[in-house]
Amino acid sequence: MITLRPAGFLGSCATSWIVASLVLVAQAVEAQVPTYTGGVYGNAGVAHDSRLRWAVGVQNVQVVRSAPDNPRQTDGDSTFFRHHVDMVYWNGRFWSMHYGASKQLNWSTNGLDWNPSVSASALMPGGPTRMSFYVASNGRLLALGWDGVGHRGDWLVREISGPNSYGTVYSIKTNYLGRDPNNNWPSYTISTSSGFRSACAELRNKPLYCQQWQEDDEEDPAFYTVNLNTIPGITEWKAFNWYRLADNRIVGAWKGASGSKKIYLAVSTGTNWIPGGVPTPVTDASFGFKDNAKTWGARTEDGRYAMIGCLDLTRRWPLAVTTSADGWTFDTPYLIIAGDMPMQRYEESRTVYGDAKNTGPQYVRGLTPGNGDPPGTDLWLTYSMNKEDIWVASVPTPVIGQVTNDVRDDFQSHAVGRRIAGWNTYSPQWAPVAIAAEGTNRFVRLEDRDPCDYASVMRVFPQSSLARVVFQVRAHQTNASSAPLEIDVVSVNGSRAVALALNPTNGQLTAWNGGSNQNVRAYTTHRWISVELIVDGPRRVYDLTVDGVNLLKDAAFLETASGVERIVFRTGAFRLRDFTRRLDDDGLPNRIPAADVMQPTTRYDLDNISLISL
Repeated sequence: MITLRPAGFLGSCATSWIVASLVLVAQAVEAQVPTYTGGVYGNAGVAHDSRLRWAVGVQNVQVVRSAPDNPRQTDGDSTFFRHHVDMVYWNGRFWSMHYGASKQLNWSTNGLDWNPSVSASALMPGGPTRMSFYVASNGRLLALGWDGVGHRGDWLVREISGPNSYGTVYSIKTNYLGRDPNNNWPSYTISTSSGFRSACAELRNKPLYCQQWQEDDEEDPAFYTVNLNTIPGITEWKAFNWYRLADNRIVGAWKGASGSKKIYLAVSTGTNWIPGGVPTPVTDASFGFKDNAKTWGARTEDGRYAMIGCLDLTRRWPLAVTTSADGWTFDTPYLIIAGDMPMQRYEESRTVYGDAKNTGPQYVRGLTPGNGDPPGTDLWLTYSMNKEDIWVASVPTPVIGQVTNDVRDDFQSHAVGRRIAGWNTYSPQWAPVAIAAEGTNRFVRLEDRDPCDYASVMRVFPQSSLARVVFQVRAHQTNASSAPLEIDVVSVNGSRAVALALNPTNGQLTAWNGGSNQNVRAYTTHRWISVELIVDGPRRVYDLTVDGVNLLKDAAFLETASGVERIVFRTGAFRLRDFTRRLDDDGLPNRIPAADVMQPTTRYDLDNISLISL
């Protein structure tokens, strides 16, 4: 079923890793820090999603897409590098800030609808930072950024009053090594706004929040609670985040040094993050996260805890979550939050931005404690995809990977918009998915204008050895430039038992019968067709009926599976096992030609979906 090996390790390497992990787990337990005991790691070397189960109902939505050759179709910025993202919920809006050509700001009223061509600002100069926001007790929203050369410079602060309404940029802290000689930012203390000065002073006096600044200052012994650079064996100390246990003690986590295959953890002895109250951080490899791709720990709205990271020791994918009842023992098998990644579109950026273009959904952050509480109970996360695009994920709680009830979705109870409750969505800016309406009828609509990506929705149903799958589908175009609609019914580990497609180049519904892909029926645009599948896992065959006519009987599965548990619809070819990157002679990605030229819109609709275990 699912491999227990950590991704990228085989044979004796796996044994060595497990032995080393057991030692580190024992050390972690002795040091009293959280550990992972869920047992499942998957294998990111064989599939983007490590062939693991997915967290049910996650909405993955792209905030902004890089388009350097067509910037007017995005946020107006010609950058092809977007990374170091952070988010906050304040004054009825989600705010997202990332590092591109500068510190770029985006906002949304619901976290799922982002319009970067309208809702965007180049907010602040400076380089990449982890922390971008702080909500003060007086209600002021502060935007933060680092501006310096090496480790000389200033932490900058600017008040956000609303969309396109910002205060003056000030320095909130000058590095103890000195400031950048090229800049002379005024101190926040000279501001005429007493509320703004009070908010800044409050932040400076909260060491738990300021701990996030330390990697840019790289040591200021008089300012920070934990000075990791002075601890033997700790060579890298970045991306600090934390959560509180039920007894109000603080669990702090940092990403590890590249190649260490470990993260750092520390738990306060009391309820404050103060010198003498935080033990020396210890390394832990039990979680199996990519060490330098960031992790995120959080207490969730259902009273549990979540630990999120890139679940591989050598790669920055997939983005996965494990949960815990107490914040100490994370004992649920990993579930995928983001396990589908497009090919990188643009060239290596190290010479331009000083950062390598790693592949995958990485540098995850959530809502820092105190930085807002959106309506509902979802866990909100944000991440960079391939260091080219910025995404958010809305993760329902409790976090689950299986469902027990048959699915009967007619979407009539859904509100029109991006959220499709119970479904997993993958919704790029140029390939959105949403609930649409015609008269009184509501249905799912997938659109696609992106030459390098696709729209996708997935529904998990009870794991079944024998299942009946019914749905209606409607295509709106048949031409050579349109994207296909591919439909897969897959097993727990992602094996494609049934693979169908609406092929717009010839107007045919196609189906795989074993190793043969064949046309089975013509379809007419703008007209609903009804599809029924009987999927027989023990016999590894399926029957296909369209509009009441049986077209295939005992067709062979495309891939080996003994049962199925989810259906996937997407406007593009299957890619979860495709690790292609476009390389030049130096081993660096070239820019994909015409990557930023929108294609004519391809549109498909889905309705009346039943997924029943027989």
